[in-house]
Amino acid sequence: MKFVLAPKVSVILTAAILFGTLHAAAQDNVLAFNKVKSDYRTENGSPRAITAVNMQLNQQSKDALLFRLSVENPENEKLILYIKDRNNFTLHREVLPATVRYVGSYNLESLEDGDYSFEIRSGKNKIMEKFVEIHTSTVVNRNASVE
Repeated sequence: MKFVLAPKVSVILTAAILFGTLHAAAQDNVLAFNKVKSDYRTENGSPRAITAVNMQLNQQSKDALLFRLSVENPENEKLILYIKDRNNFTLHREVLPATVRYVGSYNLESLEDGDYSFEIRSGKNKIMEKFVEIHTSTVVNRNASVE
């Protein structure tokens, strides 16, 4: 007995396998940008004042997409960093250590041109978000000489 898949089924299975592979590959990328303060958060539905969380990102080299992220977390809360694309697809998720100051390096070289968001969350509450656009420009120089 010979088993043959219909063309539609083959295409759907291939797409499902490739989508899973792309998602896994995106999660492997170590990928940051911000300087935002937050002084308000909800806990169990009621607001409470907190000490400001400060987040900064500095580009380490003018010619590279390497960034140094610094997060000041005075209350030592568990914070989560998400790096997402324009379609809100999570490219990177990282639980930041519950320390007063966290410093990490992120490499965005593997990302294609486009818009990305970097957000810090505490549980389900978004504390801060910053948008970054990556754009590649190419310059062509033409030279001529007569001798």
